[in-house]
Amino acid sequence: MSNAELCAQIEEAFPGCAFALPDAFIEANPDLSSQDASAGLQVVVPAYMAWCARNGHRPEELVHDYTLRALAEFGRSKSPAAPHLNFKHTCSPEQRAVVEKFLRWCLDPALLLHVEQVERSLKHWSARSV
Repeated sequence: MSNAELCAQIEEAFPGCAFALPDAFIEANPDLSSQDASAGLQVVVPAYMAWCARNGHRPEELVHDYTLRALAEFGRSKSPAAPHLNFKHTCSPEQRAVVEKFLRWCLDPALLLHVEQVERSLKHWSARSV
């Protein structure tokens, strides 16, 4: 899947979110987990995912690592009551499928991401116990 196709799928699953945050903001604040949950994870997380897809040619940027780490945390979360971790629990099946596609895209060796963490995240996001 190309980066552009992935961006289009993120935008389709999370309308209006792919460009909800300026690139300059994301680059200055690479740690998705440090963002205020009140801003709305349904907006912030897809914006960071889309930034990663648009900037796959820049694997040295920490945004990729932090976004993967946040998705791993959201994937492991068992409680929808924790507002700072409930992203997975608020996603529709179609949105979860796009997150899984994003994680599969993260397996590209050119991104220099930790493969084991991506695979574990995929396992958690693929679980249908939500």
